[in-house]
Amino acid sequence: MLKPNITPDSKMAELQEKLKKMSPEELREFQKKQCVFCQIISGKIPSKKVYEDAVSFSVLDINPANLGHMLLMPKEHYSIMPQVPDADLKHLFKVAKSLSSIALKGLKAEGTSIFIANGAAAGQRATHFMVHIIPRTQDDHVPLSIPQKNVQKESLEKIRIQLSKKVEELLGPGYTEFDTKSVQERAQAKPESNRFEQPILEAEYTEPKAEPKQQKEQPKTELKKGHLKSPRKKESKEFKKGEPRKETTGESSLDEIARVLGGN
Repeated sequence: MLKPNITPDSKMAELQEKLKKMSPEELREFQKKQCVFCQIISGKIPSKKVYEDAVSFSVLDINPANLGHMLLMPKEHYSIMPQVPDADLKHLFKVAKSLSSIALKGLKAEGTSIFIANGAAAGQRATHFMVHIIPRTQDDHVPLSIPQKNVQKESLEKIRIQLSKKVEELLGPGYTEFDTKSVQERAQAKPESNRFEQPILEAEYTEPKAEPKQQKEQPKTELKKGHLKSPRKKESKEFKKGEPRKETTGESSLDEIARVLGGN
């Protein structure tokens, strides 16, 4: 019995035909099963986790542009930014802001580069949407500079008109005008409460007020034969202030950075 001649091209064509018939929900579920980062988030693939909450997950990049390069992504699988719900996107950028500040403080970085590669043409390699947070120092030679091009004013005006029309079409009229009053009203409005708890990040920014120490009553001393007798202090086996801590050995650079940033 002759076996059918199945080639890689025929398999690819069959897969593409199958993908075309899938609903958006089925397609996302299929992509999720194939996504390496979804497996990292679920714990099937080990990683150097830095932060996690109900919506977001951050790990150290195993091939970093600089030491401390973090990847922040939503736990739910989304391929590109337009697929991410507004509430989750807002939350991701709040976390990115905090992780950037933590990198500045924890790793003593002089700055951070925060960017998104949105689509293959923009350099996106993974099929899972993510935000890159890269600690920077002067002269670190990370190639992230954007070349400047000279464009004629007429070309800029054509692009501005084209984009303005699309903005009004998608977002409604008024978004292309600068409304000073609305900006002032938003500035005076109370900040919205975050619906996701961020215990690690909030601790970085909120310094608890030191409660006044209650003075303990001094033990009474007994005078016997011209000597002052005070109760003996129990020797504590706990770590004493000023005592040098034991250095951990055998940690890789990723382990050490994850420890500094408070992750696993």
